[in-house]
Amino acid sequence: MPRSEDIMLTAEELRLRTRKRRRLLGLLLLLLLLLLGAVFGGRPVMHAIKAWQARRHAQQAFALVEKEQWNDARKEATAAYQLWPNEPQAIRAIARFLSRTRQAQALEFWDRLEKQGALGREDLVDEASIALIAGDDTRAKRAILALLSGRNGAVKAVDHLLEAQLAIRQGAPIEAHDALQKIFGDASATTRARLQAALLEIAISAGNNAGRDEAWAQLQRVADGNDAASLDALTVLAQTVITQEKIPENFPVTAADLAQKLDAHPLARAPQKLLAVDLRIREHKEMRDQLIAQATERWKTAEPEEMAALATWLNGKGEFQRALDAIPREKALLSRELFLQHLDSLGGLERWKEIKELLDRDIFPLDPVVQKMYLARCNAQLGEKAASENNWQRALEAAHGDPQKLMMLAGYAEKNGALEIARAAYDETAAEAPKLRAAHQGRLRLAQATNETRKIHDVLAEMLTIWPNDPAVQNDEAYTRLLLVEQAQVESRKAEVENIEQLAARLVERETSSLPHRTLLALARLRLGKFGEALDAYANIQVARNALTPSALAVHVAVLAGNGRSDDAAAEVRDLDVKRLLPEEAALIANIARSR
Repeated sequence: MPRSEDIMLTAEELRLRTRKRRRLLGLLLLLLLLLLGAVFGGRPVMHAIKAWQARRHAQQAFALVEKEQWNDARKEATAAYQLWPNEPQAIRAIARFLSRTRQAQALEFWDRLEKQGALGREDLVDEASIALIAGDDTRAKRAILALLSGRNGAVKAVDHLLEAQLAIRQGAPIEAHDALQKIFGDASATTRARLQAALLEIAISAGNNAGRDEAWAQLQRVADGNDAASLDALTVLAQTVITQEKIPENFPVTAADLAQKLDAHPLARAPQKLLAVDLRIREHKEMRDQLIAQATERWKTAEPEEMAALATWLNGKGEFQRALDAIPREKALLSRELFLQHLDSLGGLERWKEIKELLDRDIFPLDPVVQKMYLARCNAQLGEKAASENNWQRALEAAHGDPQKLMMLAGYAEKNGALEIARAAYDETAAEAPKLRAAHQGRLRLAQATNETRKIHDVLAEMLTIWPNDPAVQNDEAYTRLLLVEQAQVESRKAEVENIEQLAARLVERETSSLPHRTLLALARLRLGKFGEALDAYANIQVARNALTPSALAVHVAVLAGNGRSDDAAAEVRDLDVKRLLPEEAALIANIARSR
């Protein structure tokens, strides 16, 4: 029934009012639907947008990684991961960046990515590479086998390169040689792969003249090109000539030819051209001052990067004053590297007060870690012990949480005798990045410096939990553990010593030319009273005199004495520096050493 107010309206007015009400009702329904959509559908939409943005940043990170623009690549990869941590491409971007910058944390991200699906060819190459660096042979082997299976596309030279690296790590030089030969015979192999293969072949060809000559020839072929790999090959050849008193027999190129090729290479810059000067100095020592003066005149007005190369070169030759004259302070302020070289020049001249003044005045902005550790060294040189300790501690605090800065600090502190700071920095790095091998090797060096076998073993035992299949770690952990087993304890710990003997036998079988493995086997048999078998551990092995460590020599002396060859043992003891032995090693030969 119509309301009273409707009676006065015409039919047209009623129609218009009804339409208006319907529109209003429609708008209300639309608003309600939008509200419900925002509540129930907004989150998935936002997630999709963030995932798309993460993929976009990841693609940019991949491109920057290939260009080796590491700072920008890190920013893009981090942005991708922060936008959407579960996006596969974001995880891949972080993993690839960490792998290419040789950071073991990459393995954690490859694990995460693998849980979301199979890894691709490039992923497997990066995973295998970083696993080898981190010492995770099991992980590396799995990735390498996947590459060699062909399931991820045709097998490439880089796959055989990884195969060879793993074989070398596992003490299998024959298998490594076979893998490298496949690269040399592959017409599609890149010059970079050929360069790396040649360097590996040189590394495993000690005592094998034919293999060494072939490797040098392969390196020479790469060096004949005009790309970056050829420049690196020339650099390797040049450094080999410079560092050897006598050029290796059958070396494929002369020093003069190398110098000329370095100068003529289209990609050569100041570091390579200065290397050419070094070659000429080697050939014409009487012209040293003249050649250095010419090089200094040539590069002292170059770009900051090239001036830094000149300063590094001059400082390396002890030409500290010449470096300061060529690159005065106003030029040294053009770049961080130039300023650091300027400080090194002043340090070479022992102008520590001047260095301290520069650092205190903040004349050039340095990272706090770098500034404090340089100040600590200055304080130490000036006899300011308390100030030195304070600055070392401040440098440690500034590096907290950053493995890269911690490693830089640890190395500098170790080099300058601040061993407690070095130890703390290595320990924190190992805690932050447990698979960073360099940190554990630093800890091991410091433990060895104490000459305390227990401390050395503790570090090795920890390393063994991280790299259980690494032959070198297996050998050294077992050796130090065996040293800690006193002869009187052998009967009660016989099973443990026999297990070490079995491990040593497996290691020797795998790498017959390894003196450390033979030494471990000999010591285990010596502990068990198997004197003849201990001597047999050295059968069919030839070792260069300069490769004999005090430890290996001490065990050999003890084995000779155990077999009644006292005269031979006494003769070897005469060449042994007993002070360089661990206490337990010295105890092995105590009677022989006293009688000499």
